[in-house]
Amino acid sequence: MMNQDPFKNEEHLQSKLTQDHVTIPDFPMKRKRGERLINYLASPAKNPLEPIISSANGLALLNVLPLLGAVLILIIQGLFFL
Repeated sequence: MMNQDPFKNEEHLQSKLTQDHVTIPDFPMKRKRGERLINYLASPAKNPLEPIISSANGLALLNVLPLLGAVLILIIQGLFFL
């Protein structure tokens, strides 16, 4: 069974495990302003297109969107410059 301790029958190992004591040093939690700025700038950014890409039609929309933009620019140029 997984609940049994495999080291229970090993007296020598059990005595060594009980002898070990670890002291954890106290680290200051307050960081400097420069460190906080660097951590903020280095943190990963959220992808604003993630909801569009994850939807069923989102990837198709991203493929068609540049084409629609080019057609719109052509129409605007045709109206103003011809």
